[in-house]
Amino acid sequence: MTRFVFTRAMRRVLVSTVGVAGLFTAVMGFAHTPSGRPLLKWMGMSMPQAASAAGCPLGYDVKQSPEQKEAARQRFAAAYRGERAALARPALGFDLEQTTREALLEWAQAHGVKCTVPRSQGDLDCADVPASLFPGLKREAAIRNLWVTFGADGRLVSLVAVSRAAEAAPISATFRAANATLATLAGPPLKRDGEGSVEELKQGLLRQASAEYRFQDFYALTRVTNMGDGFVLTEEYRALPKVAAR
Repeated sequence: MTRFVFTRAMRRVLVSTVGVAGLFTAVMGFAHTPSGRPLLKWMGMSMPQAASAAGCPLGYDVKQSPEQKEAARQRFAAAYRGERAALARPALGFDLEQTTREALLEWAQAHGVKCTVPRSQGDLDCADVPASLFPGLKREAAIRNLWVTFGADGRLVSLVAVSRAAEAAPISATFRAANATLATLAGPPLKRDGEGSVEELKQGLLRQASAEYRFQDFYALTRVTNMGDGFVLTEEYRALPKVAAR
């Protein structure tokens, strides 16, 4: 990723104040994580063909073997595992470590959702998922991309959902509803930064709010960002592998 194409919004960031520049650095750091990488595309960044062929230096364009994926799960769990078990592991209505690939594809087909096998970012990419498919979750924003990863046994281990909207209201409402669901079903967040209200998000370019949930067997992250020409909500839900018996 040696060269980027910048949108007008991003050019404004680069000439803005030091405070906004600091926030930009934080956003870019998040954008280069698995759950935040969709922000790169939303911000108008793309790799030239030659750079893409050479491969991303962070490794996000490389498909992993089942063994590599499990090793990555173990490393993530070691870094982000909480001290107690979650009361439950909500994941947009899917059952972590229970829902199979076949069951998820049947769900998608039954509701007219198109899922493809991406070059990177999980095992399935399900696009344009209507908010109406989650009636019990009080979602107002549709999911533009739902990245799904399965374990070696073909069962669901993680979801990354990316929602976008031109206005702050549906994204704010969905962010707050997602956090209410997580706090009620799984337990309170370990860290929270901002409330994600419409007024807060409208304060300026790259304004963010987030909440992080860490448990022994479950991890979740919600993050909403003002991108200048729209708003992005990223939700991440992970089943963490069991702690090895000593």
